[in-house]
Amino acid sequence: MTYYQNITFEKIEVIAYFKELEIQIMKFRWKNTVYKVSKIPNQWKIKDGEDSKTHFSVICEKENIIAELCYHHKDFKWELIQWDNL
Repeated sequence: MTYYQNITFEKIEVIAYFKELEIQIMKFRWKNTVYKVSKIPNQWKIKDGEDSKTHFSVICEKENIIAELCYHHKDFKWELIQWDNL
C-alpha cells in the first residue's frame, strides 16, 4: 500500500480517451506542469450520492511522481487528490 505525503484536492486538466467504458489517462496538467502518465496500476469507483467518482493511481516515471486522480462523472471534472515522489 502506498502512503502519500501530499494531499491537495486541486482541480486539474486531463487528456484521456474513453474506450468501451474504460478511461485511459494520457497526461494531466497541474500548476502549469504537464505530467505524462506511464502506468495506471489501480482504479476504483465510489458512489457519492447522485454522483459517482472514479479514482486512479497513476505513475509518471519521467516526472518521478505517483498520484491519485479523481474523475467526477456528474460534472466531468478532474481533481488531483494526493501525490508523492517515487
